[in-house]
Amino acid sequence: MDQKNKQRKNERNEDKELLKAYLNQYYVGRIKRTQLERRLKNIQEEMATPIGGYEYSPVNYGGTNKVSSGAASFVYRMSEIEIRIENQKDSVEKALLKVMDIMDFLEENSTERVILELRFIDCKNWENIEKEMHLSRRACFNYQNKALEKLLTFKKIQTIIKNYRNKTNPNKRYELISTNLQ
Repeated sequence: MDQKNKQRKNERNEDKELLKAYLNQYYVGRIKRTQLERRLKNIQEEMATPIGGYEYSPVNYGGTNKVSSGAASFVYRMSEIEIRIENQKDSVEKALLKVMDIMDFLEENSTERVILELRFIDCKNWENIEKEMHLSRRACFNYQNKALEKLLTFKKIQTIIKNYRNKTNPNKRYELISTNLQ
């Protein structure tokens, strides 16, 4: 019986970690979008810098017929990154809606919900959450755990987590460990 309880506890902890990863999709998407926007800005800055006289030779030695990708490669890279940014914006919006749907399972003004919203929607770090909620970090973690436990009691959340597990680890099979009673 003790081994079964351990197994259930491990599965519960695994489910909580998967739920946190699922809720974290919005934050990760925002980071990716920011990276892409930074890349685009760097390329635009590169294009705006004037061409210097580095390795300029006034003597024509026959190399003038060479065609380089030059500005065309910048335009192509910018276009590709802009497309990625738009795709990332769409996925960020979808992730936000998923997170908000899950938050709706918690009571409107509960401390648990507020902490999860600050963490997974507002993307605040724990230090800022502590200050805003006037709680210790341990208390914030306790409320987060309580919220995750409460969310995992709903069948719909369990189904979402099961689908997320299959999506993120399609080759990983979760087999029950056979227990040998001695």
